Amino acid sequence: MSKRKIFRYSIFGLIVVTFVLLTILVTRKKSVVDKPDSVPAVVIQKPVRGKLVEAVNISGYVEANAMIPVVPFVSGTIIKYPARAGDYVKKDTLLAKIDDAPFKQQMLQARAAYFATQSTFDRIDKLYKAGSTTQQNYDSAKAQADASKAQYDLAKLQMDYTEVRAPVDGTILIADQAVGGIGTQTQPVAVLADLSNQVVRLKVPEKYFDLFTLERDSLVVTVTRPAEKNMYEDAVTTATIENIAPYVSPQSKNFVVVCHLDDPGDRFRPGMYVKVQVAYKTYEDVPLISLKALKMDGSFYIYDESTETVKYVEQKDFPVDEKNFIVPEEFSDSYIVMDGQNFIFDGQKVRIFEEALKEVKE
Repeated sequence: MSKRKIFRYSIFGLIVVTFVLLTILVTRKKSVVDKPDSVPAVVIQKPVRGKLVEAVNISGYVEANAMIPVVPFVSGTIIKYPARAGDYVKKDTLLAKIDDAPFKQQMLQARAAYFATQSTFDRIDKLYKAGSTTQQNYDSAKAQADASKAQYDLAKLQMDYTEVRAPVDGTILIADQAVGGIGTQTQPVAVLADLSNQVVRLKVPEKYFDLFTLERDSLVVTVTRPAEKNMYEDAVTTATIENIAPYVSPQSKNFVVVCHLDDPGDRFRPGMYVKVQVAYKTYEDVPLISLKALKMDGSFYIYDESTETVKYVEQKDFPVDEKNFIVPEEFSDSYIVMDGQNFIFDGQKVRIFEEALKEVKE
């Protein structure tokens, strides 16, 4: 056999072997593709029509708009202390009584001195009018009478100061003194606040400055105090924007917004943690679905029942709230992939998770 024939047979044999190998490979790949386990399973759900509110959500703490420390203007031993934290008191209600014995003695001495100097002045005044004394004697007697009168008035005022009274109507927040303690001007006997006048001071990121300043009148503020689960419902009230800081802190890049609670009732108190929603746009009767459907890039997939494949819908800044986003109307009646969307691609054939689960059980 010639070398030429041997070469031809070798080439032919190589082609046959290659063809056989390709046939086996394609057949095996097709069998793998046809296996149900190779088709990814997904969870799908249709949108539900409802209401969505676009809002800025910020946490904060309730504060009394004005907290008034009540301090005694004189120092001494506290002999009465009717103040109790939590009590509502009217203006001029007695909060503490300081021992007035020392101040009473001072007042009696000042009164005696005043009566004496006043008597002297009355006598000098008559002589002066009669031309029987000098202007200098008159002026000296008058100055002494005026000085003793001032001392007497001060002593009476200090006597009054031994009774520490509420300067305004309000609720006692702090009352940590006791009978026998020393009342001083450096330590309040009580701290009052008007609980009908409570606010929340929000630290708002700089990016929302234009929204708050330009759309202030249209913003809707809702304040929620989360309650203990399974015990009480959340406490909710509306609020009115009272003040917007005209500057942004260069350190925190925030600006302060003060919101006044419209109806704090009995469930809001200074120091409580609250969640504040500042709504700026409301959508009514729109198709909504959970944010879980979105991929990390903000896109999502819809499921085509007829072809059992998925279709990619690119990110388009869909309006969102804390739980849902608005699905474009063209997909309002479509099935949305809720789980498994990160492991599929556009046009891929998929299985429904519930059906796949049945297959496994069978």
